[in-house]
Amino acid sequence: MKSATLDSSRSTLSEVLGAAEQNDVVFLQSNGQTRFAIVPADDSDEEVLALRSSAEFMAYLADAERRAAIGPRKTLKQIRESLGT
Repeated sequence: MKSATLDSSRSTLSEVLGAAEQNDVVFLQSNGQTRFAIVPADDSDEEVLALRSSAEFMAYLADAERRAAIGPRKTLKQIRESLGT
């Protein structure tokens, strides 16, 4: 893994993006403390963004969370017994 550390108060966006193209990770610091890490986006990041933008998928997740909170529950032992493991 390559990394570059830039002082965010002295770096332009162009410099940060240029450093990101040359390295795997760019850490931005302010007052000597790391505040942000910039990493290249990959296909899974694009998929996450697309799913978060889907009202239908987000509604499905909200419904699943609601059902999990109020629905019947099984312990890990019960699940193992039902699967015969």
